[in-house]
Amino acid sequence: MKQSISDTIISRRTSKTSLDTPISPEEIFTLLEKASYAPYHGKNEPWVAKIVTTEAEKEWLYERIIASYERNQVIIDEQTRERMTAKMTRLILGAPATILFAREIFVDNPRKNYDSIEATSALIQNFSLLAWEQDLVGFWATSPFILDSTLADELGFPSNYELIANYRLGHRDLEQPLRTATRQPIENWASSLL
Repeated sequence: MKQSISDTIISRRTSKTSLDTPISPEEIFTLLEKASYAPYHGKNEPWVAKIVTTEAEKEWLYERIIASYERNQVIIDEQTRERMTAKMTRLILGAPATILFAREIFVDNPRKNYDSIEATSALIQNFSLLAWEQDLVGFWATSPFILDSTLADELGFPSNYELIANYRLGHRDLEQPLRTATRQPIENWASSLL
């Protein structure tokens, strides 16, 4: 039985781990196509995505991320090298799939620039919910490498786009119990204007 949208939103969980089962690019394209119905007020959607599923792609991406971390002094000594290589090994090399999301930059139009961020975030949230519906789990990360415009160029994103997220995707282990999520009470963050 399919869950309602409300139940899906409440039950969906982020996960840094998953089964090792491969995910085909076709499955990801199908999810992205549906997710693309995120709200946006412009003519053309302000996002692009790169999909990483093969071992060659994972290695290529991993090497460029480590180079980015060296170039931007995220890796400054053996301790940070060890920590960041272990983290990227789990996040990139150990992931069945990674999706890199970028959004269009509108330097001369602050409102359109905000719209671009908001629409791309809505796309990623739609993607997360659709993935959950297929028993896939994701981890939406804003790792330091997404701030590196040189890396974005190396990855083939247009020069007027910036990375906004890397998304680790894998099959959910249905034998593992779901974590219970809690949120602040509504009265802590929502109120009438007057």
